[in-house]
Parts: sequence; structure tokens; C-alpha cells
Amino acid sequence: MSAAPRRRICLTGPATEQAAKRWIDAVHTVPGWTPIHLPLVRVVGVGIPDGDVPMLPSLVAITSQNALPALKKLWDARMDVKEAPHAAVGIATARAMRAMGVDPVIVCESEESGAAQLSERIVEATQQGQTVIWPRGDRASELRERLVVAGRLVRDPVAYRTEDIEGSVLPSQLDAAFFASPSAVQVWMRTPDAPRVTAFAIGQTTHAELAPEYARFKTIVRLPKPAPMALAAALGELRN
Repeated sequence: MSAAPRRRICLTGPATEQAAKRWIDAVHTVPGWTPIHLPLVRVVGVGIPDGDVPMLPSLVAITSQNALPALKKLWDARMDVKEAPHAAVGIATARAMRAMGVDPVIVCESEESGAAQLSERIVEATQQGQTVIWPRGDRASELRERLVVAGRLVRDPVAYRTEDIEGSVLPSQLDAAFFASPSAVQVWMRTPDAPRVTAFAIGQTTHAELAPEYARFKTIVRLPKPAPMALAAALGELRN
């Protein structure tokens, strides 16, 4: 008796092999599933000019590991920035910062709802008129908007750019696709002959990007938490 054919899920992110490894490994734990890593966006680092960062910031906020290479160079040039209190979104980001010699005083676990949660924690830890440094991606703005409304001064130099990877050829015979960002959803929707599969969204903002396109998918599933094993659990419950 032949074995049942394996089902295949396309991991459209995270963008790098290193960041995607945990997700790939999680899929391998689910019987009958094979992961295919095909990122639809790439991350390009951008240096932060020293003059873009004011002296003696009250707090430095990090919402993505993608900002750390540029931040490390800034730390090397500016001890006042390195010694300022830091806040991080995501356990993995906080762990990476500690390995680089900076221990964040604020850590928010949820990467997907990070801007809302982090802004609340920063407002609690700072006062009106104080300056928050936020090395960010070129497509991010929510944290700045929330902090400005709360009366904080925000300097948000771009530390990395997200670029779409156009012209990708999607694998044949896909059963599912995992989306780690709204940007990846946008590229998928522009990809010719994208198959009708079950879509998994890492969290709220990615799910919101997918929702208007529900007719293009078999179903859309928002993970209960932005974690690899949450994807594994969702795949294990998928019946068709």
C-alpha cells in the first residue's frame, strides 16, 4: 500500500534562511507536510547617519531584528545611544540584543501586535517631551504615530528597506501558503497563476491584508500567536 502524498506549504517569509529556519523546522514536525521556503520580499540594510540621532535619547525601541546591524554600528559610534534604556519586540530580538551586549528593559513577546503593546509600555516608562529613537523599516510607521499622539518626541531613522521580489515562480501542487507580512501578500496577489490554497497569516495586520482577497484562497487562517509551533498546530488540524 503506497503512502499518502505529502502536502506542501510555501513559506513566503521570513525573508532570510536564518529567520525562516524555525518555521521550516516546525513544519517538518507535522506528519504529511513539506515546507518550501520561497520569500517574496527581501530585506536590505541601511546605515543610520550619526547626525540623524539626537544626543542622550530617553529610550531606544527595536521592533525587528532587521534593524540590529544598523543599530550595532550606531552603538559603536555613540555610547549615549548604547547606554540608553532599550525596548524590544519579540523574545528572539531581545535574545539577539543581549548577545550583542545590550539588555532591553522592556520586552514585548508578541511580534505581530508589537506596535500597540510596545507603545503602551514605552509611554509608561517615559514622560511627555522625552525622545524615543526607533530604527525602523521603510514601510513601518505605526509606533511613531502612537508615540507622537502620546506626547513623545520620536526620531525614526530608516535602518532597513523591504523590497518586493517580483517574477517569482511559485511551486506547483501547493496546498497552503504562509504569510509573515502584508508585503508578501501583496506580491503573491500580483504573481501570475497563484494557486488557490489555504492561507496562513502570522497575525492581525497580515490577516487584514489577506481578508479582502478571500475568494482567491480556499480559506484564510490567522495564527493564534506569531510562533512556528502555532503554524505547526494549525497545519495538523487542517483536514483538506
